[in-house]
Amino acid sequence: MSDLGQAHDMKGVAPLIRDVSFDALLADKAFDTDWLLKDLDTRGATAVIPPKTNRKFQRNYDKEVYKWRHLGENYFAKIK
Repeated sequence: MSDLGQAHDMKGVAPLIRDVSFDALLADKAFDTDWLLKDLDTRGATAVIPPKTNRKFQRNYDKEVYKWRHLGENYFAKIK
């Protein structure tokens, strides 16, 4: 039986962003993890990721920039 679609998206993030330069990362709440936020901060990249509701400290994110994520999602939905 195949595990496709069963692994969490976070599993593949580190290899995908390794050695890639970018100014910001737009992602949904599933990507609100301490290690990713720390990595982005170290790179000097902005995390445009809403905090999970169970976080004790609800950090701010740019809600206007986050709206652009929808356009990217629509693009990938069309090319699938």
